[in-house]
Amino acid sequence: MVILTVAGIYIASVYYGNINRSVDPRVRQAQIMYGRYNLYAAENDSEKVLALLDSIKDVYLSVAHYRNSYEMGVIENNRASVFLTKALSDTIIEDRRQLYFSLAEQHLIQGIDLFTRWLDIFGSRTREEVAVMVSEDFSADKSLKNNKDLELIIQNRVNAIMTAQVDTPRRLSVSFTNLGIIRRHEDQIEQAYDYYSKALELWDENHAAKNNMNILFDKPVVNQGIIRKLFPPAKK
Repeated sequence: MVILTVAGIYIASVYYGNINRSVDPRVRQAQIMYGRYNLYAAENDSEKVLALLDSIKDVYLSVAHYRNSYEMGVIENNRASVFLTKALSDTIIEDRRQLYFSLAEQHLIQGIDLFTRWLDIFGSRTREEVAVMVSEDFSADKSLKNNKDLELIIQNRVNAIMTAQVDTPRRLSVSFTNLGIIRRHEDQIEQAYDYYSKALELWDENHAAKNNMNILFDKPVVNQGIIRKLFPPAKK
C-alpha cells in the first residue's frame, strides 16, 4: 500500500509538473486570475468580475501572439454576460436596462469580430500547419528563447488552438444567441429570429438558442434532460 501511495504521488507530481511547465509563462498570470472568475460570478459580484477581466485582458494584450486570439473573444463574451445579466434583472429600472443591453451588445459585437477573424486564420488549419505557425512565433520571442520547456509550451499552445477550432464556433453561437435575447427584449422579433437562426447554424445543439426560438413562436420551453447534461453530444 505504501509503495502504491508513493507511486501515485510520484505520477501525479510528474503529470501536474508537466502541465505547469507547459503553460506559456507570458500569460500564466491570466490563467491564474481566471481561477477567481467563477467565484466572483457565483457571488454575483459584477464589479469584481469586470475588474478581473480588465486585468486578464491586460496580460493577453502584453503579448503579440494573444492580442487577436480567441481568448480575447472569450473576455468580450464574458463582459457581455455581466451586462446582459444586469439588464435581465427584475429589479432594474428601464433606463438602466437599456444601458446594460447596449453595453452587452457592444461587447458581443467585439467578441464576434475577434472570433471571426481568429477563425479566418486558424479555423481550417491542420495540426501540422498550426504547429509550424506557433513554433515560428514562439521561437522568435526573446523571452522564450532560452526556456528549457519551450517545446512543451509550443505543444500546449497547439493543443489549445486545435481545441478552440471546435469550441470557437460554439462561442460564436452563444454570442448570436445573446444578441437575439437583446433584440427580443427590444421587440425586434425579426432580428431576434435571424440571430437565433445564425446561432443554430453554427451549433445545432445550442439548447438556449432553441428555447429562445420557441419563445418567439409561443412554444413551450424544453428542459434539457439530466442525461443529456451529463453526457452531451460528442464534439464534431
